[in-house]
Amino acid sequence: MAKDTFVNLVYAACTETAANTLTFQKIETGYGSLQKTAWIIQRIEWYLSASARNLIVAADDSVTAALVSSNLITTLDLAQASLFDLYEYKVHYQTSVGFAPTADPVIRDFAELSGGGRLCLPYPLYVAVKGTSIASAVTIKCRISFIEKELSDADWMELVQQTRLLS
Repeated sequence: MAKDTFVNLVYAACTETAANTLTFQKIETGYGSLQKTAWIIQRIEWYLSASARNLIVAADDSVTAALVSSNLITTLDLAQASLFDLYEYKVHYQTSVGFAPTADPVIRDFAELSGGGRLCLPYPLYVAVKGTSIASAVTIKCRISFIEKELSDADWMELVQQTRLLS
C-alpha cells in the first residue's frame, strides 16, 4: 500500500575527500533502520558543475556517481548489491577542438519500470563519487524524486536481504 500520492524530492551532494578517491555522503532521510517504509525512486537528476566537467579532458578521464545503500563497498560497479543507480561522466565524443562532455543534468528516469520506479530502503542511503584520472577533487549533486511505500514485514525483510545481502 502506498503511503504517498505525490512525488517527494530530496537533494544530496558528495565531494571527494581527495582527487580520485571513492567518497560517500549519507543522505539524511529522517528514517530509522527498522522503519518499514520504502522509497519508489522515479527519477534521479545528476549534476556535475561546469568546472568539474572541464576536468574531463582525455578519453580515460571520468567521474562516476552512484546512489548506494552501503558505504562499505570499495568499487562502484554493477556487481554491487547495494547499488541503485550508477552513472559515469566521461568524454562524450571528440571534436576538432577537443572533447565534448556529457550535458547536465543527466536524468535517470525509472517511472516506466514495473511498480513505478526503483524500490529501495531510505536508510541508509548514500551518494558516492569517484574520479578517475582527474586533476582535483570533484563534487557530484543529485535530486531524487520518490514516493513512499509502506512494506509488510516479509516484503521489508526481502528488500533488506536483497540490498544488503543479509542471511
